[in-house]
Amino acid sequence: MPHSPAWPDLLNDFDRASKRNASLKAARTGFVTQARRVLKLPLVRRVYRYGDIGKHRTWLDGRSKPLKEPMQTIFGLAMSDLGTQQTLVNELPLLAAAARLSGDKKLLARLHEQLHEMASWSPLQRPGWCAYGDRLPPDGKDGNWLATGLGVRAIADVMEILGRDALPPATLARLDQLFAAEIVSIVDDWEAKRPWFVQANAPLTNQWVLPTEGLIRACLVLGKDRHRVAYEKGVANLFAHLEAHGPEGAFEEGIHYADFTVTSLLAVARAMALAGDRRAIDHPFLQRFPVWALRHFQPGGFFINSFDAFSAARGNKAMLKGMLALAAVSLGSREALWALDHLAGGADDSLMGLLARALPRPAANPKGIKPFASYTRAMRVDWRSGWKDDATGVWVRGGDRFDSHDHMDRGHVNFILKGKPVFIEAGTPAYHNPRLSVDYASGRGHNVLQLGEAPPPQEISRQAPPAGWQKPQALTPIKVRRLEARLGDIEVNGTAGYDGLKQWRRRVQWDADILMARDIVELADGDPQVVLFRWHLGTTRRPHVGALDELGMVMVTWPGILMSVEADCPVDVAIEMMPDHTMQYRLWDDKRPDHLHACVVVKTREPVRRCRFGVTATEA
Repeated sequence: MPHSPAWPDLLNDFDRASKRNASLKAARTGFVTQARRVLKLPLVRRVYRYGDIGKHRTWLDGRSKPLKEPMQTIFGLAMSDLGTQQTLVNELPLLAAAARLSGDKKLLARLHEQLHEMASWSPLQRPGWCAYGDRLPPDGKDGNWLATGLGVRAIADVMEILGRDALPPATLARLDQLFAAEIVSIVDDWEAKRPWFVQANAPLTNQWVLPTEGLIRACLVLGKDRHRVAYEKGVANLFAHLEAHGPEGAFEEGIHYADFTVTSLLAVARAMALAGDRRAIDHPFLQRFPVWALRHFQPGGFFINSFDAFSAARGNKAMLKGMLALAAVSLGSREALWALDHLAGGADDSLMGLLARALPRPAANPKGIKPFASYTRAMRVDWRSGWKDDATGVWVRGGDRFDSHDHMDRGHVNFILKGKPVFIEAGTPAYHNPRLSVDYASGRGHNVLQLGEAPPPQEISRQAPPAGWQKPQALTPIKVRRLEARLGDIEVNGTAGYDGLKQWRRRVQWDADILMARDIVELADGDPQVVLFRWHLGTTRRPHVGALDELGMVMVTWPGILMSVEADCPVDVAIEMMPDHTMQYRLWDDKRPDHLHACVVVKTREPVRRCRFGVTATEA
């Protein structure tokens, strides 16, 4: 299969295949029907007042509600642009592809009408996305952002699918003017070092990538030879991002933001390749990314959900379907296609899903993808005993100095035993959830060490860093003793993540039937402290906590699982019910309180200078 074919060629191939294959014919019919449903919806229109956000299919970011004017309006409108473009980046290619497949003139007319409306949205991203927390620069300009890349992609994909000649000349001329203005504006952002991520030279963030995509794609639409300087500036920005990742294919913002950001990378890399520039699409990071991504599937319908991994919660049947389909189509990745069929439950009804359905299938697991790996970037060990859903799964987090959108989870241990959740993390709710900072993103939401009994401090924001921001340089390395199909044995050094700590070392050993974690905690010279560990459990029931037995162990039991807790100093073992966004997927549901799961809290009775702890979990 050739890499990165054009959308019209892929749609023509699918159209021909659907005439010979009943299942593809049914998918084609469903795809066109889905597009026709859009005709019943109103146009997406830009709003200009805070009170209108939510109208015309716009989105109100819940974080804007407590802000004071004028920041409430500034931030709310800027974020509504993001929501608007997120809607259209999916909807417009759907309409264009369905119009091409069906010849339905109503779909084409709707496209023309929506593009005519979009042509007046200059810039595609209004300033103010940094206004959350009163961080807007004095001149009110914080630069192009996420909506920039999404909006350019939506329009450019339509032009590619249908051809520029299919658009009304007046609308096309206005869109070209819009793209020309976006090119000038994005280049100026980098030259003036306007956005925080340019000032901080932080190319790994998704916020660097989306405007870069917009710049390159707009240059390609208008002619890269006419905009050669701007195009090469965009390519340089793109490679700053790709090179910062390195060759492993691992993404330092977790799987949710990887899904979002690598979609942007693949979109622009494919468009560059179609124009004869394969520099991006052949990069080792993109070529190896699909295997890193597919290893996020854990047994029992779970996912590796370290970092701000909103969508990586049990029950999200759409998780990674679009990304895997896009990688299969754009990269020719047989690994992505295999994972789409065997781990993700098959292609969805999106444009990428439709095109992926017609690709030739690998007969078996291509290249024998191992269900385990150790990564040094976004440092983590991922392991499954096999690819079946009732296998055992383990993942352990370390820490990389380039981690972003990360939680206080260095040293976290996750354990799925034969498809049943045993040790989990709290997950990630929506950013406006009032418990995010304390009960989810902090150490309270993970199976890690806490020194002292005070709750963690509230965070100001997870939107953009304050002035003078610097990335923390603490590292949490993982030493792999053994990692193979039958078992794992690793050691995590979490010392650098804590003040006042001489050492915290955690050794984790497991096989398909049991997991053991052993911790050594030693404080630096000074006052002793209470030492506390949490173990979040994959159960909504309150487990039974036994008495201290003659071996110095406390047994914690719940249906089907036996957990033992031990320490070489006096400890108390208690159960606390804590909020959860791992066991159930309902990201934007604000109408119900957070789901709760049980958590074992192991705490020294008195402040100590040194203590050893251990837990073991297996079937009851």
